[in-house]
Amino acid sequence: MQPDDQLPKPITRSSAPAGSVTEQWARITAWLNSHHSPVTIAGATKSQIADAAESTGTTWPPELIEFYEQINGIPPEELVRLLPGRDLFDLERVVQEREMELDVYAETNEIEEYEPPEGTTAGTAVFTYMPEFIPFAGLDGYLLFVDTRPGDLYGCVTEFDKVDADDAGPRWVSLSAMLTDLAESLETGSKFDKYWKPTVVDGRLDWKFTP
Repeated sequence: MQPDDQLPKPITRSSAPAGSVTEQWARITAWLNSHHSPVTIAGATKSQIADAAESTGTTWPPELIEFYEQINGIPPEELVRLLPGRDLFDLERVVQEREMELDVYAETNEIEEYEPPEGTTAGTAVFTYMPEFIPFAGLDGYLLFVDTRPGDLYGCVTEFDKVDADDAGPRWVSLSAMLTDLAESLETGSKFDKYWKPTVVDGRLDWKFTP
């Protein structure tokens, strides 16, 4: 048997390691305070997070809870899109989006006579929407979700889209890894998620697609 440190590591698009959501969010807010027009972003209460988690019937990873303690979405009037091409969801929208996707794909699976596989682990593509997928950002049917299925990639961040479902595979090993890449991109001007470069236009964050 191989020692744990010699076992193959789960594959994600980004190699950023998991860390501290709070520490990485502090880097991001520091950048916003220095480069962005004034913006107010607030976290949710523990009871609000617990209620949302309970409504999904899943056990939320500690990082997802910590994430919502820091930021409970961004009000539209703040005009801040921290993630290129996606809005961050507040807890109410997390629950609504998840329920909507489950309803849509239950109907689609029935029409296509597709039976999702049982016993899959986090990060494994299932080509449909699962109850264990907790969406936290998205726009026009293109989501980012935290995968709460068991396995080495429990808590990973994966893209879900209305064409290929979850076929693209996990992007980050965790939310803190995603925030690490985001903070690094904002601080250095490097690409985020492989293709997006941050710029500031009229005091607001803008993302430019640069393949």
